[in-house]
Amino acid sequence: MRQGRQAEPHTKMLWLGRRSAEGQSSGENNQRQFYRQSIELPIAIEVAGLPAPVYGTLINISETGCRLRSLILIDRDRDVEFELKRPNQPAFLLKGRIVTRATPQKGGGYEYGVSFARMSNTERASLAREIREMQRREAASRADRRQATAPKPVPKLAAKQRRGSVRTMVEFPIRFRTGNKPSIVASANDVSTGGLRLITQEALTVGTVVEMRFTLPNDFLYVYPAAGERVEISPFGPRRVRIPDNRRPFEEMAVHGRIVSRFQPQHGREVFGVQFTDVDGYQREEIARFTHAVQLAKLRTE
Repeated sequence: MRQGRQAEPHTKMLWLGRRSAEGQSSGENNQRQFYRQSIELPIAIEVAGLPAPVYGTLINISETGCRLRSLILIDRDRDVEFELKRPNQPAFLLKGRIVTRATPQKGGGYEYGVSFARMSNTERASLAREIREMQRREAASRADRRQATAPKPVPKLAAKQRRGSVRTMVEFPIRFRTGNKPSIVASANDVSTGGLRLITQEALTVGTVVEMRFTLPNDFLYVYPAAGERVEISPFGPRRVRIPDNRRPFEEMAVHGRIVSRFQPQHGREVFGVQFTDVDGYQREEIARFTHAVQLAKLRTE
């Protein structure tokens, strides 16, 4: 891997979010090809042919359809519209058609399957981005709850190493910069949800704040099962369980960190320990997905 300094335009390195999944064309049997986000959201449903809205609850949603619950009986093949409320943004108007109707085993009312066949590819792409944002907010909320309820670690005397998460020594390219200087191409390894090891030809000092951008390797994601569904036997009978898409490629991360340690140089390059200072819940889960994949791959080869 070539290392060294690469001159780049003196433009500010923007804090870029993760890329959103683009919408895909709808086709036959595509209902379960897309991630469904669970949600419990009260909505007002405009039903074709009815003079007043029907009130119900949005149960889950994907870019191709959703599931609704309501006490009101709605005929199949009726066109429906409702607004998806978004934080600090205008509501998203969703247009679909009732394709299935069922009576839940518990509680009253009806559950409806809605297809978004009336939406354009552009509208579906926008919905896919919004669902990705829902995932990020949910992941951040889970991480915050875990952090709030986690027991505080007991200090260990004379501890040589204090690591609160699994680390991996897989090396990957990274770009970083300090202050307003141009970004520098380097390498990183020993990544965890708390930080990483930065390998560079640059001389840095402990305490320096660095801005980093990197994409975790996809080489180990094969250890995860393919996305889909499986049937499990429960005390209440068979049930379908969704297998998440843990094979999805990693996207570029943009994080800040601080140099907290300096190690012995390796092959003429400086080695620094970097602690993340603003990694969010979604990024922590993505790093954990990577480190877990590496650990599984290592166990399978031993």
